[in-house]
Amino acid sequence: MALDGERGEQEEEKEKKKKKKKRRKKKRAEEGAAESRSPSQATMGEAAAAAPRPGGRGPSDPWADSVGVRPRTTERHITVHKRLVLAFAVSLVALLAVTMLAVLLSLRFDECGAPGADGGPAGSPARDRNASLPGAAPRNHPAGEGSAPSEAAGQATPATPSARPPSEEEREPRRPWTQLRLSGHLKPLHYNLMLTAFMENFTFAGEVNVEIACRNATRYVVLHASRVAVEKVQVAEDRVAGAVPVAGFFLYPQTQVLVVVLNRTLDAQRNYNLKIVYNALIENELLGFFRSSYVLHGERRFLGVTQFSPTHARKAFPCFDEPIYKATFKISIKHQATYLSLSNMPVETSVFEEDGWVTDHFSQTPLMSTYYLAWAICNFTYRETTTKSGVVVRLYARPDAIRRGSGHYALHITKRLIEFYEDYFKVPYSLPKLDLLAVPKHPYAAMENWGLSIFVEQRILLDPSMSSISYLLDVTMVIVHEICHQWFGDLVTPVWWEDVWLKEGFAHYFEFVGTDYLYPGWNMEKQRFLTDVLHEVMLLDGLASSHPVSQEVLQATDIDRVFDWIAYKKGAALIRMLANFMGHSVFQRGLQDYLTIHKYGNAARNDLWNAFSEALKRNGKYVNIQEVMDQWTLQKGYPVITILGNATAEKRVTITQQRFIYDISAKTKTFEHRNSSYLWQIPLTIVVGNRSHVSSEAIIWVSNKSEHHRITSLGKGSWLLGNINQTGYFRVNYDLRNWRLLIEQLIRNHEVLSVSNRAGLIDDAFSLARAGYLPQNIPLEMIRYLSEEKDFLPWHAASRALYPLDKLLDRMENYNVFNEYILKQVATTYLKLGWPKNNFNGSLVQASYQHEELRREVIMLACSFGNKHCHQQASTLISDWISSNRNRIPVNVRDIVYCTGVSLLDEDVWEFIWMKFHSTTAVSEKKILLEALTCSDDRNLLNRLLNLSLNSEVVLDQDAIDVIIHVARNPHGRDLAWKFFRDKWKILNTRYGEALFMNSKLISGVTEYLNTEGELKELKNFMKNYDGVAAAAFSRAVETVETNVRWKMLFQDELFQWLGKALRH
Repeated sequence: MALDGERGEQEEEKEKKKKKKKRRKKKRAEEGAAESRSPSQATMGEAAAAAPRPGGRGPSDPWADSVGVRPRTTERHITVHKRLVLAFAVSLVALLAVTMLAVLLSLRFDECGAPGADGGPAGSPARDRNASLPGAAPRNHPAGEGSAPSEAAGQATPATPSARPPSEEEREPRRPWTQLRLSGHLKPLHYNLMLTAFMENFTFAGEVNVEIACRNATRYVVLHASRVAVEKVQVAEDRVAGAVPVAGFFLYPQTQVLVVVLNRTLDAQRNYNLKIVYNALIENELLGFFRSSYVLHGERRFLGVTQFSPTHARKAFPCFDEPIYKATFKISIKHQATYLSLSNMPVETSVFEEDGWVTDHFSQTPLMSTYYLAWAICNFTYRETTTKSGVVVRLYARPDAIRRGSGHYALHITKRLIEFYEDYFKVPYSLPKLDLLAVPKHPYAAMENWGLSIFVEQRILLDPSMSSISYLLDVTMVIVHEICHQWFGDLVTPVWWEDVWLKEGFAHYFEFVGTDYLYPGWNMEKQRFLTDVLHEVMLLDGLASSHPVSQEVLQATDIDRVFDWIAYKKGAALIRMLANFMGHSVFQRGLQDYLTIHKYGNAARNDLWNAFSEALKRNGKYVNIQEVMDQWTLQKGYPVITILGNATAEKRVTITQQRFIYDISAKTKTFEHRNSSYLWQIPLTIVVGNRSHVSSEAIIWVSNKSEHHRITSLGKGSWLLGNINQTGYFRVNYDLRNWRLLIEQLIRNHEVLSVSNRAGLIDDAFSLARAGYLPQNIPLEMIRYLSEEKDFLPWHAASRALYPLDKLLDRMENYNVFNEYILKQVATTYLKLGWPKNNFNGSLVQASYQHEELRREVIMLACSFGNKHCHQQASTLISDWISSNRNRIPVNVRDIVYCTGVSLLDEDVWEFIWMKFHSTTAVSEKKILLEALTCSDDRNLLNRLLNLSLNSEVVLDQDAIDVIIHVARNPHGRDLAWKFFRDKWKILNTRYGEALFMNSKLISGVTEYLNTEGELKELKNFMKNYDGVAAAAFSRAVETVETNVRWKMLFQDELFQWLGKALRH
């Protein structure tokens, strides 16, 4: 080595020139050999990319290895020839260049599992013998489009050291298709999408032309595609420059992408056109482009509909399927003339052909994300109306539903809501039309596709003569939610899924604001929000296994995880808290600015915080909203504030904060909780009161673990109440003296406290006792005042707290003690209110909402806990229906009567309800009839129903989950549902695994009331066999069951002892 290093520089230069000539000759020879390779050889080589390589790092065959621009320099590839040692200065520069390249590449290279052949499913569509099939090797060498890069034939060669900085192309990851996110080198500008739907065999053919802007030089076009059979790919710059040769393409299922490998680099700052011809199935599932059906006049009719959120547009067409890649879309759909087609925009022109086909060409969309794109092919009919600003609103549904007028209510309120939101947000609705489509089968209640919102029938069709107030409320709030999304989500879209709450939290919050606009006397935002959102999500967020409302999302499996009640309901609760401490008018102006600035674009949470901070600043208040709200959005859980009086200093209190957790033992189990420093900036509102007077509201910002405060109005016999009207997202605990003063106040004169404060106290007391912060008797003593309560909300809060406690105790020997105590609290009000008359006369809102909902709540409690008169009345009503075949049961309590009758009476009643379930066409009635069947005490009937639930012809896919969960809530069926769930898990996971919410809803519903050591062991053993599948949902389930077991062990005896004494006095 020493001798070689002593050559002169001239000899070095000669040696380099000789080597360059040899490399050029070798490259020409290899290119000639590659061009002579047959198409069949190319296809075999590319399909072989599926074979695993040692170490499991993805494609390893010569084709897959060839698609790097420059091979990654590794130790085994570098052979340092003794005669090529450079002078020290040159060597150092070269070493730095190679090191920089290696670091850049290694940072972007991720391990991946072995791919399948192409990611397509077996049994794919084929209309002729030449069609490409998903599941077979893709035909990725169209004639005349080039061949694989030359390196495919042999081992990768080492990169030549260079003193120049690496180019954009060299900075590109060697295998960009293995990355969890698209690289950002290419940006879609516009899609032309042409579809031909074959409804007779449920297949479709597609051609998509995408105009793309190249931001950074690249040799690969990587975009999302899944379950599609790609037949042809072409890339062109423009008519003058012509085609860009395509070396080949392949599907990579691990990241659900289509990779197009080019023979030359795309230049930065230039636009190109990508053309892809493909075909796929109209799936018989719930995602992508799927089919559904209904029966009309004894004939089964089919329709095709889409569900693309969050990552399923790629199943219908190759696209850049991330929210940030907004583009415009021009869609054309060819279908048989017996059908009609719908999409986000109105039909521009329709071209009819002689063979009975028609092609609908839709207007171009504004800039939008792929997951809001939608289309449908059906033979529905519609009704329409027009808003003040000229937006055409149509509701499409089955012809028989339209004839009955079942869509009239939804159409009417949609018109009003568009006008409300346009006025509230000061931003006009952005499209010329909005279609509402009611479909029989859909994975969710609804999907807010821009201009074409899709609803499952049960959440939009309403027959006034057969629908209860609670059903009307469900329909109303789902529609309010989806219309809000036309602004929050469609017009302004979160940058990435970690902030999905930016759209879902706002839509959920405005469910209550918008419903208040429609029904001002219902007080939804101030009252019903507490029981339906705040109390519900605090149950979930009180688990140690909870997560922040904004959580990191790295890959597709993480995306599904963020769509849960934390994003929806906690997001809404934090928005409500923010609106209250900012002031509603300032909050509204901040929202208007946020939407105006970011319309047709994307936004992150800091964009929202900045808009709110600026709105406050213009109002003379200087608050860093980001600093406050980051603690609420980036930390999981929520605090419990404890207010303790000072025995020596009368007007001073100590206020502490800590994270609230139901299973307090979890704090000592994990390092995270033992060493946590959870802190929040908490807007604690307080009042001081006595038997007849309450002080004005004050606010204390609590930001430390423990603080001392002087409250001048606090006297010797006064009580203190925190978190007024539960506007804050936290619980409040007190010393026992203050709790007893509050209970005494409720019993003596509960109206001194507002309705919301009474409901909040009930929920806090039950939750604090459940977690061991309070003695078990405190909440039970508190509800003794309910016999004097005339408002719905406190009763609703109490019943929602009592039912979970009931499920913990309903299999215990001394359960009757608890049952008797609850009946004692209910009896007086039940007798006062009585039963409703069936006199709605087609209008659900003529009767007082508050009064009818209170009556319904008390009847439900009475029948559930075994009030004899309630049981007798329910049995009489259902027997009358059976004997007369006329249903005279008041619509607002039909679900209670059906369930009670099925549980009390014989198998004939179950069979009667089963028959009515099959024969009725009213979707609201169908839903409650199906749920009533789960109320039986007969285990054979429950098992029969469970098995029938998986037959899609009998029970719709989205309803089967509710059947299993309702059987699990029945003490006679809990173990049956739990066993059925375990036995059928593979089927259930296959059906619902990809659908947001569904798996987690099922897992939670089946396991939440398991409460024995044996059931906990079964759950843990079951999880071991399915490691990693629905991991987050199962983790929550285990914690919930552990909390149930722990509560019974620690507090069950204490509860029954107190109940026994209370009943004797």
